[in-house]
Amino acid sequence: MSHTSSPAEMLAVLQDIQLRSQQSAAKHSQQDDSHGRWTAIGFRIAEQHFLVPLSETREVFTVPSQITAVPKSEPWVFGIANLRGELLPLFDLKYFLYGTPTKLNKQSRIVVNNHPHLYSGLLLDEVFGLKHFQYEPKLHEEVSDSAVSAYITGSIAQQDMHWDVFSFDKLAADHRFLNAAA
Repeated sequence: MSHTSSPAEMLAVLQDIQLRSQQSAAKHSQQDDSHGRWTAIGFRIAEQHFLVPLSETREVFTVPSQITAVPKSEPWVFGIANLRGELLPLFDLKYFLYGTPTKLNKQSRIVVNNHPHLYSGLLLDEVFGLKHFQYEPKLHEEVSDSAVSAYITGSIAQQDMHWDVFSFDKLAADHRFLNAAA
């Protein structure tokens, strides 16, 4: 170890040690936080709060201003939009599940699913962004006969908020959803 002769040199060495310690602590903290955590996108349909696993989504964006209606389709088919040169079929999830169309507002969003065979966007009342949890959700035991129970895979609570885990993959496998022609 080299000998430091002035207070300024000692201060510089101490500041360097402090900086390296903070960087090391931040690195270890990030590694510790990544284990045992579960992240999903939070959203709302009507008054219910849901999560969708990140693996089942591609992106979230505002509702496009140009949407083309699809003639002779189910009423929950919201239309088709051009997303960066690709035609994206859009479905109103609230209308599909509850029979009530979504009222568009500033919070309305489209979430593009990540299903390998069904590229589509789902209109949602509101998207809350990424939600982080310390634990994975509890597996869902089907006891409810609600309109969404077939698509729920689990549930989790955080700060007095209950979230149901909604599976876009289960929705994409539903024959009723796949048969969008009227």
